[in-house]
Order: sequence, then structure tokens, then C-alpha cells
Amino acid sequence: MAQAKGDRTRAQIIEGAARALEEHGVIGATTRKIAAEAGVELATLHYHFDNKSAILLAVLESIVGGMASLLRRRMKRLSDVDKCIEQMLQVAWQVCMKTRPSQVVQYELTLYALRMGEGWLAERQYDAYLGPYVESLRSVPEERSGLSLEDCEAVSRFMLAGMDGILLQELAKPDRSRSKQAVETLIASTQIYAKALRWGGADKFADSGRLKVASRGSEGASSKVGADR
Repeated sequence: MAQAKGDRTRAQIIEGAARALEEHGVIGATTRKIAAEAGVELATLHYHFDNKSAILLAVLESIVGGMASLLRRRMKRLSDVDKCIEQMLQVAWQVCMKTRPSQVVQYELTLYALRMGEGWLAERQYDAYLGPYVESLRSVPEERSGLSLEDCEAVSRFMLAGMDGILLQELAKPDRSRSKQAVETLIASTQIYAKALRWGGADKFADSGRLKVASRGSEGASSKVGADR
């Protein structure tokens, strides 16, 4: 009974800390503000957490776990890799836009974890995010998808890296139209990358990219010659 009550109080403090961080940021969210937001006495907070760093790291774990669970719930099992990739990135973007304050807090806490020498936690948060992506890709039978576990992990990291870049740009300079187009481009490039892995590895992806650039350059040159004539 006491253990259950302690767990509830700890969860209450973590939730309060998350709200305090959204409002005040990592620097401004003092333990007093966190305790007030959580509705507990300061002494109670320090009973459950040794210091502010312990609270912040617990918040990071909580946010990441919650986001990963949300992604899993919203992703449907599909039998086509291209559709699977499109669904994952569209769902991930929708979740990011609905949880903007939490996304800012998460970036702050990730950098805080690295600064505090807790790189393992920053690494674990990315692994937690990769989980739903890999699981979704693996739900397509390998004989149908042509992607091994290693391939699925590579494609998932590609998607996560692209999504991070788009999200940071949107947070720094909001433009929903630009970001929507960027997500569509990321979907297309990820689908090409997955196909390249099925064809024979990442080098094929690089080669296909160079060929497309060269093709566009040739088309442009041909158009110019035609215009000159």
C-alpha cells in the first residue's frame, strides 16, 4: 500500500515537473516551482528525488516513453513498405505538432543529459523512439518487404534524423506549409532509400541520387540548347 502511494506521488512530481518545464524551461524550473506545480511539499519532493537533476532525467524518460507509446497506438499494421513509411512519418509529424511544448522540453532535457554526463539516457531516448519505427517496418513480412532487421534499423534512423531536422526548423521558424512539404519530401526520399537497400545497399541510394541530379542537369542543359536555337 505504501509502495503504491509512493509510486503515485513520484508520478505526480514528474507530471508537475513536466508542466513547470514547459512554462519555465530547464533553468527557470526550480524545485520549489516543481513542487508547487505538482501540489506537494518541497520536503516530499526531496524525499522522492535526491536533486533537481534526478527529477529532470525522470521527466525525460517519462516524455520519451509516452511519445513512443503514442506512436505505437496510432500506427496500423500495413503490408506495403512504402505505405508503412508514409504512415509512420505522417503520424510522427502529427504527434509532434500536437505536443510542441513537450518537444521543446525534450530537446532541452536531451542536451541537459549530455551536459551532465548522462549520455546513456540521451542514447536510450533515441533507441526508444526507434522502437515503434522498426516494429512497424518489421510488421511487413521480410519476404515481402525485402528488408532485414539491419535494413529496418537503418531506414528508421534515416526517418528519425530527418524528422528531427524538420521539427527543429519548425520550432525555430514556424511555417506549417514549408514543414508539410519537407515531410512529404522525407517520405519520398525514405521510400527511395528503402528500395535501394532492397536492391543492394546504401551505395545504390547514393548512386540513384547522383543519377537523378545528373538527369535534372542534362534536362536543364537540353532545355537551354533548345531555347538558344
